[in-house]
Amino acid sequence: MIANMLKYTFLVYHNDYIGFLEQIRKAGIVHIKEKEEGVIQDTEIANIVKSQQQIAETVKFLKSRKVDEAEVSHALDAVNIVEKIKYLRLQIELKKADIQAVNKEIALLEPWGKFSWKTISNLKQAGSFLHFFACSKSSYDLQWKTNYNLFEISRIGAIVYFVILGDTDKAPDIKADLMKLPEKNIKELYASRKEIEIEIDEINAEMNYLAASGIQVLNEAENKNKAEIDFKNVVLQGTNEADNKVKVIEGWIPEDQEDGLVETLDQTGVFYLRNKPTIKDNVPVLLKNNAFSKLFELVGSLYSLPNYREIDLTPFFAPFFMLFFGFCLGDTGYGLIIMLATLLMIRKAKPNMKPVWKLGFLFGIATVLMGIVGGTFFGVMLVDLDIAWLEKFKAIMLDQNQLMVFSVVLGIIQIVFGMCLKAARAIKLDGIMHALSTIGWIVIIVGVGGSFGLSKTNMLNADLAKYLMIGFGAIGGVLALFFNSPGKNIFLNLGLGLWDTYGTVTGLLGDVLSYIRLFALGLSSAILGNVFNQLAFDLTGDIPVVSQLLTVLILLVGHSINFFMAALGAFVHPLRLTFVEFYKNTGFSGGGKAYQPFREMEEAKY
Repeated sequence: MIANMLKYTFLVYHNDYIGFLEQIRKAGIVHIKEKEEGVIQDTEIANIVKSQQQIAETVKFLKSRKVDEAEVSHALDAVNIVEKIKYLRLQIELKKADIQAVNKEIALLEPWGKFSWKTISNLKQAGSFLHFFACSKSSYDLQWKTNYNLFEISRIGAIVYFVILGDTDKAPDIKADLMKLPEKNIKELYASRKEIEIEIDEINAEMNYLAASGIQVLNEAENKNKAEIDFKNVVLQGTNEADNKVKVIEGWIPEDQEDGLVETLDQTGVFYLRNKPTIKDNVPVLLKNNAFSKLFELVGSLYSLPNYREIDLTPFFAPFFMLFFGFCLGDTGYGLIIMLATLLMIRKAKPNMKPVWKLGFLFGIATVLMGIVGGTFFGVMLVDLDIAWLEKFKAIMLDQNQLMVFSVVLGIIQIVFGMCLKAARAIKLDGIMHALSTIGWIVIIVGVGGSFGLSKTNMLNADLAKYLMIGFGAIGGVLALFFNSPGKNIFLNLGLGLWDTYGTVTGLLGDVLSYIRLFALGLSSAILGNVFNQLAFDLTGDIPVVSQLLTVLILLVGHSINFFMAALGAFVHPLRLTFVEFYKNTGFSGGGKAYQPFREMEEAKY
């Protein structure tokens, strides 16, 4: 359900404005109404946001280093850490560039082996010059050895490296690449690279220290910045009145928390006005559900919050969603795995993650139940097993045809239930006249469809069923055709009703058929699990030990793949049925804005 809200308008003397907002923040229950012009441009907020982004990026980088936390260093503040990390990261990049340059020089020298540039210099002084060449094997001309003092140094891959000793500093004109080598020997380059690597290790050690001891400092600064942004943004929401002497600001509070606000206001002495929401107000939404339905608020938030004036659908789709998940996965063994895994995670998880694992546990229960109904256990068809204690469960196991019918029936039930909610919403917002058309369709589906179904199962006399269908059809038809647009003349209503009938009939048919996916996904999961079982036991041979290991390997890998694919489909497809078929038939509008009270960061729940 959606909590009732009240609108408060505060009139505050301008000198008391900041102090008043501090009091409101301590109370922690007022959702401040934002100005209609949207986001307000403010230089101070922009600077804090920029700092916040830098801190967040630094935290992400430091967390990626995956080092154990250490004692917090109070000698560092967030600004120093951000700037230090920025500097160190730049140094790392420069050092890596230096290593690349050294590696290039090493790559140039390695083919020539170890030699001394001093010796080459002495040769120059004596009038002898060494020229370094390289060329491909196909271009290497043996005649060069006859024409020049050529000495082959090495062959690496398809490249020949050689030198020519001449009496002039001008290199011979041959079809080979004249090499310009770095004026360092290979030993010096290796030492230079090692020195740079040591420097990089030292920089990494410093960043690891900051990662271990500085993340908490950054997180605290991040929270402080967020609080300051929130506060400054709220400050800007006030409007100036009475020659800038009075600040006016509006906010929303849940009706059941009003006493706490009034107590705070009495302490401040601020004048205020209290009003109930009007039709024009964009009221924030606070969902208040029981422990079971509250777990499914996470699912509903994937689409949209309801707006303040409609019905919260969470408690109404929750049982269906849970059942649909179990239908799609539909294997008792898989359900037990989910239950055991989520129970373990519930014990170990942080408080904010516990609802997620509790929801998973409910999905596991549904999967076990639907696995029993479908008669599968890790792909094994239970109905085919001759086990005494299973006999009492076989009575509730359904075959494939029954499961398909069951999925369609579930769809009809959810769609009709959605239409009932649509009618209830129309009555709540606009009066019963606006709900009569929807009620007419409910009468047609339930009355005509129910009578037909009962006659086919011989639970209702065929003649009586015919009269009931005519009666229900007539009543529902009149409501659907002539009351679909209250306030318009009868002929216009009829025309609109006929057009609406075409859309409704075709839409309902498509919606109902969509629910067959529940049966199809459950069936495909069971068949694939059974295929992996057959592969494991029929194709692994009879070699002692090896066959057993292969069997276990195929079972583990096969069922892991099947479980992952089936579980993913078991979540995604019920989402579609909920957000498309169910939401559409309830007339869901959505677009609600979450209630976010202005409060101190350490108390924030969102």
